Amino acid sequence: MQPQQPLPFITVLVPCRNERAFVARCLDSILRNGYPSDRLLVLVVDGMSDDGTRAVLETYARDYECVRVIDNQGQTTPNALNLGLRDAQGPIVFRVDAHARLAPGYLRRCVEALQEYAADVVCGVMHTVPATEGPMGRAIAAALGHPFGVGNSYFRIHVSRPTWVDTVFCGGYRREVFDRVLASDPPADRETEGGGGAALDTRGPFNAALVRGQDMDFSVRLRKAGGRMLLLPDIGTDYYARSTIRSFWNQNWSNGVWAILPLAYSSGTSISLRHLIPLSFVLSVAVTAAVGFALPACLWVSAGIAGLYGVVNLFASLHAAWRERSAAIGLLLPLVFATLHVGYGVGSLWGLVRLVGLPQFRRRLGWPGSRRAAAMVSGERV
Repeated sequence: MQPQQPLPFITVLVPCRNERAFVARCLDSILRNGYPSDRLLVLVVDGMSDDGTRAVLETYARDYECVRVIDNQGQTTPNALNLGLRDAQGPIVFRVDAHARLAPGYLRRCVEALQEYAADVVCGVMHTVPATEGPMGRAIAAALGHPFGVGNSYFRIHVSRPTWVDTVFCGGYRREVFDRVLASDPPADRETEGGGGAALDTRGPFNAALVRGQDMDFSVRLRKAGGRMLLLPDIGTDYYARSTIRSFWNQNWSNGVWAILPLAYSSGTSISLRHLIPLSFVLSVAVTAAVGFALPACLWVSAGIAGLYGVVNLFASLHAAWRERSAAIGLLLPLVFATLHVGYGVGSLWGLVRLVGLPQFRRRLGWPGSRRAAAMVSGERV
């Protein structure tokens, strides 16, 4: 009988900044996941937190030999990931969100699946849960797990069998894929990566110019380099979503802006159809309403588009409420879905306005004078 092969050494990267309310649950789920502590390194890359998070991290670093804390002076997620990768050990690296809690056995199952399916990245499904109890928090969580809210984002809406996907959440990566993606990047992308963090030398496989959307950007570049990402239905993570309508609007606004801005910083276009639908909806309503001042018939078109959205929203809200067995959240879901879609769409519209003014984008299009303008603002944070 052949002796069982030891589990590979793995590193878990946890980027965080001001996550005092969530980081302990995240770290507990990693440390108590069932993976041997002598085969595990947890690197928490902290963006100079000032809310008490650092005291929590120092306690874990003192109590657990496998936990280390790294300073992230750049304070953004891609900077954190690039810094963490420099100190990572072993052939497999996990990226875990500080708002997430891994299910027991998650790490081992992903490691096994990397070998079983010859995948480059493996993750489980996301179970969205409210950060705080209450009808609004439950309604937001329900919207983020419904196809009307997030389209075909499979790790959010779940699958019934192992599925190859276009992006992941809390994924386990073969470490070699980071070098492979960097090697396949166009020279222009290697020059522009770094954004505001270039002076801090945080260059690496994650595009440091992308305050948001760096994970989708990396996934696009990984697929271009021949990489494959696998979603497993039998394991998962809990993700603590925003639980107030104001914070939910702000998050979706920012996500919408950063769905568009990567066009200025990477040739690995990370926009898919599901990212453009909210923008198309907002634009169609706004344009037809504006034209309606000159052509009154267009006001009916605008009203028709908004009305059709309202009907679909209502049916989706009823379906999501039925799935959750809650009439209370059914009353809130139309507002939550509208906040998600309109916030994202308006954010994307503002992203378009900002995009046209960025010299990096004009340089990619080859507009006259764009190279000189880009050189004048090199190193400026967006």
